[in-house]
Amino acid sequence: MHAPVLLLSMLLCLTGLSNAAMAADKKPIVIEGEARVIDAGTIQIDRSVIRLFGIVAPSPRQKCLRGALPWLCGAAAKKHLQELADRKQARCVAVETFNARCIVNKKDLSNEMVLSGWAVADEAGDAYRPAEEKARAGKRGLWESVPN
Repeated sequence: MHAPVLLLSMLLCLTGLSNAAMAADKKPIVIEGEARVIDAGTIQIDRSVIRLFGIVAPSPRQKCLRGALPWLCGAAAKKHLQELADRKQARCVAVETFNARCIVNKKDLSNEMVLSGWAVADEAGDAYRPAEEKARAGKRGLWESVPN
């Protein structure tokens, strides 16, 4: 490797490390206030729109099947999140850009949505897999009419 290329590679490595170190020193972003439910996986606090970390919930107009009959499972999931969080004090800690763990009444909203069967754990939500298994086994929410 030529000396200039080697030097540039070393500088890029050091820059990356210093950026990582600076990121480690940053304090987490915390958003607190009254929650407004937008859909089954999204809340708003003041002007901040926050996706619940680690879950996938049905969209507002998504339909599911009960046997051969369609029903609005997205609306039912939103209603459940409204019962948990709407117009209540929430504390959200950013995990990724626009994704946060949100707590209302000492309960993790993502975990509650998965445990009740109204959302599933996504690839980042490994901590919610046991709750998903309980919801599936108990045939709660979206799992109500899924065959074994």
